[in-house]
Amino acid sequence: MKPTLRIVHLFCRLLQRERLNRENVIEEYKINSRTFDRDISDIRNVLSELHARDELIYDRNDKCYYLSRGGLQDFTGMDVMAILKVLLGSRALCHDEMMGMVDAIRSLLPYEDRKALYYAIEDELKNYIEPMHGKAILELQWRINKSIINKQKIRTIYTKADGKRIERDVLPVNIVFAEFYFYLVAFRDESEYEYPAFFRLDRIESIKVLGKVGENPLYTNFRYSDMRPAVQFMYAGELLEIKLRCKKSALEAVVDRVPKYEIIQETDESVFLKVTAFGEGFIRWAAMQGEAVEILAPQELRERMGQWFAKAAEIYMHAVGDI
Repeated sequence: MKPTLRIVHLFCRLLQRERLNRENVIEEYKINSRTFDRDISDIRNVLSELHARDELIYDRNDKCYYLSRGGLQDFTGMDVMAILKVLLGSRALCHDEMMGMVDAIRSLLPYEDRKALYYAIEDELKNYIEPMHGKAILELQWRINKSIINKQKIRTIYTKADGKRIERDVLPVNIVFAEFYFYLVAFRDESEYEYPAFFRLDRIESIKVLGKVGENPLYTNFRYSDMRPAVQFMYAGELLEIKLRCKKSALEAVVDRVPKYEIIQETDESVFLKVTAFGEGFIRWAAMQGEAVEILAPQELRERMGQWFAKAAEIYMHAVGDI
């Protein structure tokens, strides 16, 4: 291999966060120690001439050269493994987008760590199941994010859960992820609520930027972080103060789901709490807890929960015929 090509090759390996062991490189490229030292010196000169933040460093413990990141902290293998485990477990993206993102994140690691990481996530990669909609959403997400930054109203063509297509002008304020899907958080022109609505990104067929809205107080006053603890299953609507009883065994599940809470009373088996949540989403979550969670107030919400259970019980009281 020509000297120039060899130096470029070594430099590329360093850029990929590979650690170059002196003896291994000498053996691999069939060069002597003086040639290796010249190559390292040439790479250092290139970095200096480019005024690069990266610095070529020698680790005396494992006798390897590697590129620093100008004081920035590199991702470790365990960092990236945790990120990819969460990402793959979320099933948030279609197959092609997920595989592309996994490859991009893995490339942040040195070669040896990338190889070890592959074995840690190999099963999830080979058996990844994309969401049913199967749509690519990253480009749409980025376009909407630009409208949020520029404070621009957009017109969306949106397909509802029943298949009905609607056109709606909205003021986007955030994009969030929850329960397998990305959602656009946006205020509707005709909304009767003081809080925004949620629109699944995969159901947005198209968007059109309508123009800037100026210093709208909805942008300056709204903080999704204030709203998020009260949201369940991405249903907004009316914000309620809800009193409930839960079994002590279910307390952790309740407070993790609704972090804005106040414990009112405790008994040997139960805990009585007051939580702040959006009613529609909270009913759907509470129904999944069965007898472990009981809504005490407001009365209207308690009655709706009772009606929900009554309808469910009626369904299960009838025998199932042959299917």
